Amino acid sequence: MPPEVLAARARAECLVDAQTVARAVDRLAVRLAVELQDANPWLLTVMHGALPLAGWLLARLPFPLQVGYLHVGRYGDATDGGELRWHAAPDYPLQGRTVLLIDDVLDRGETLAALVRWARDAGAARVLTAVLVDKVVAATRPVAADFAALQCPDRFLFGCGMDFQGYWRNLPDIHALPAGDGAP
Repeated sequence: MPPEVLAARARAECLVDAQTVARAVDRLAVRLAVELQDANPWLLTVMHGALPLAGWLLARLPFPLQVGYLHVGRYGDATDGGELRWHAAPDYPLQGRTVLLIDDVLDRGETLAALVRWARDAGAARVLTAVLVDKVVAATRPVAADFAALQCPDRFLFGCGMDFQGYWRNLPDIHALPAGDGAP
């Protein structure tokens, strides 16, 4: 393991503990169940970060739905986003359907906005978004989350699906590097 990965964990602050995350996901699932129970939705997980959230939600949504994934990236091992890259070209029959895009964090909104456009272009009748974390950012974003479990400050986050250089997605808590510290 690279030493900077261990160093990042050592200097990070735990912003949201695992119990608080679980309660927030429970509340999010109730809101989604009310909204989607009769919608015959496609739930599309943005890989890799939203995998934990999607798993937690699936166990809490008691109605028929279809599940898929989207594998795109803008970060790689970097802490600043670049161009959107499709790692796997999705081919889901979205025509006339309700689509829920599940992502780990809404930061600047560029990735989620591109995915909303993609789903609409694929013929979805309705596109909704759900994120674990909606960051409180000063900038105007091209998209807002329809559903967010938590809000966190505009810092570099990891845990609960969010990563630091590809590591720490498995942490049950949400951690943040000190303000202004986005790199090792």
